[in-house]
This record gives sequence, structure tokens and C-alpha cells, in this order.
Amino acid sequence: MTATRARSWSVAAVVAFAFLADYFIYGMFASVARRPLSQPMDKVALGVLYGGYAAGVLAAAPLFGYLGVVFGLKRSMVCGVVLSAAATLLFAIATDGTLMFVARLLQGASAAATWTAGLSLVAQYHGERRVETMGYVLVGSTAGTLLAAAVGGRPYQIGGYSLPFILMGLMIVIDAGLRVFVLPPDRITKQLFPRLGILLLDRSVLISAAGVGLAAVGWSVVDPFLPAQLDRLGIEWPVIGLIFIVATIVYGASAPIVEWLSKRVPVNRVVAGGTLVMGIALPLLALVPGIVPITLVLCVVSICYAFMLDPASAELADAADRRGTSCYSVVYAVYNLAYSAGMLATSVATAVAAERLSYLSILLCIAGLLLFAAPLLFSDRSFHLRWK
Repeated sequence: MTATRARSWSVAAVVAFAFLADYFIYGMFASVARRPLSQPMDKVALGVLYGGYAAGVLAAAPLFGYLGVVFGLKRSMVCGVVLSAAATLLFAIATDGTLMFVARLLQGASAAATWTAGLSLVAQYHGERRVETMGYVLVGSTAGTLLAAAVGGRPYQIGGYSLPFILMGLMIVIDAGLRVFVLPPDRITKQLFPRLGILLLDRSVLISAAGVGLAAVGWSVVDPFLPAQLDRLGIEWPVIGLIFIVATIVYGASAPIVEWLSKRVPVNRVVAGGTLVMGIALPLLALVPGIVPITLVLCVVSICYAFMLDPASAELADAADRRGTSCYSVVYAVYNLAYSAGMLATSVATAVAAERLSYLSILLCIAGLLLFAAPLLFSDRSFHLRWK
């Protein structure tokens, strides 16, 4: 392996671990969010607290899209882990809901920095086989979610309130060391912004963002609801974790297939196909009986998620390349805005609907949205417009 190739894959590995750490800390938040406070929080306050993360991402993503170009991607990554450390420290000392909400905002800002700069670094160092590499890197986020779910509230039960923060602190220290010492120095080139509006209004960018948002909508209804549904069916949590581990492995293994197909079929059709099949598969999670059929359906959903997210993620960088600019952080700020908007909208809508609708009804509503959107994404005019 050449030095250049080794450096490229080391960048991808650091970014994947950064995503893992981000989602691990995000998941661990649940084990400490309901601790005794000076003023107990009701359900509305807890809902606002959970929404603070998405609000932080939405507010900070445009800023880090700009800073990634002006000050460099490595610096943005370091800033992200500093914000994560600050958020975790504030969580640890918070005695009321207000401080915890501020910490949640900082956590969202940290994610905006990490994801905007991280995906930009992958795009910068992996010009070829971008779709496949994006798929491998994005496995990190799912692995972080699984790790947090596996750990769950056990640290709190074993070591009290301090042990979860010790684990999060160790994760941050490792993450910070990798970002500071392994990531190569920034390669800052003078980038001007006169063409920024044209880039952001590029149809490829807009449709890619739509694909990212729809992927967030589809997965955001699976991640919180399916484990609870399986638990109600009497399936033990170790088995539930194993089901999601299998789905994660399948997601990562599908990256070469998605890459192969994306080189032979217009990207919009790959994304539209994933959206269509996910819309068909989602309701089956509430209809099929037994562990094995549910696992198979979840694997199908995971593959669809890869077909939606991986090509759309790579297409954002390709759109910047076609415009003759390397302002990758700008288009990945759009990625973060789209994903966070999809996640936030789904979380709010399903929280309200859960009081009135069954699990199957919620899945049918999300499936209907995906099936409606798939033909719109399929349009040949959506992607790969060649500008003169």
C-alpha cells in the first residue's frame, strides 16, 4: 500500500471513529438525562431537551460549512471534539434543565462540526470509490448507536452518576488523540464564495439533500420504535442487540454493491430505488412474526438505507467537483441540515402520533411518504446535470 493510500484510509478510519464516538455519547445521554435534578422535568421539558441536539446541529452546520473552507477541516474536527468535551462536562455538573439544554445544544454543535468536516475529509482524500468509502465510514455512527445500546444504563447502575461520564470522557480522549495526531495537516486553498449560491442551488445538491433527509426519516422511525416493539414481544435485549448488529454488518457489507451499481446506473435512480424498497419494507417490521423474519426485514431496510445515504453523500462532493471547487464543507453542511431536519421532524411527529396511532400505523405513514417521494427522485433531470 502506498503512503498516499495509507494516509487516505487512516483519514477514513479516524472519521469513522469520530462518528462512532459522537453517536455513543449521544446514546449514553439517555442514561443520565433522567437523573434527579433541583427542578424535575416533565415530559414536555424532556422533549425540548432531546430536541436541543437537532437544534444545535441546525444552528451550527452553516457556520462549520464556512469555517471548514476558511480555517481548514482538521481544525474544524478538533473544534468538534472540544465542543463535545465541553458538552459532556456541562452535563456532568448540570443541576437543572436549563444547563442540560445548553449542553445539548453544544452536543449538537459538536456533531455539526464533526460530521461536516469528517465527510468533507473523506470526500477530499477519496476521489475514487467515494460511494463505497462513504458507506464504510457511515458504519461508525451505527456502531456507536449499538455500543451505547449495549452499554445502556449499566454504568449508572454499577458506578452511579459518575461512571457514565468516565466512559464518555475516555471516548473523547481517544477521539481527540486521533483527530490531533493522526489526521494530516490542513490543505487550505484560497476558495472564494461567488459561486456558492450556484453550488447550493445545483439540482444535484438539492436532490441529494432530499435523499439524505428521507434516509433520516426512514431510519429515525426504526431506531427508537423497533427495539421497544421487540421488547413488548418478549424478546430479550441481548437478542435485540444481536438483531441490530446483524443489520449493521449487512449495511457495511453492501457498500461495494452500492458503489458498483452507482457507477452503472444514474445516482438518482439508485437513491430512488432504495427509497421505494424501504417504503415497501418498513411496514413489514410490524407484520412479520418471529425473530428471523424481523431480522431479515431489518437487513433489507439497512440495505435500502445504504442505497439512499451512501450515493447521495458521495454525490454532494461530486457536485462540488463538477463546479470546479473543493468547498466540500459547504455541501456537507447541507447534508447535516437535511439529516437533522429529517430526524427532528420524524421524532416530533412520531412522538405526537404515538399517543394515537399503533406502531404499524406509524410505519405505514412513513412508508407512504417514502413511496410518494421515490418517483420524484427518479427523474432523469435530478442528477448529473452538466453545466457549461
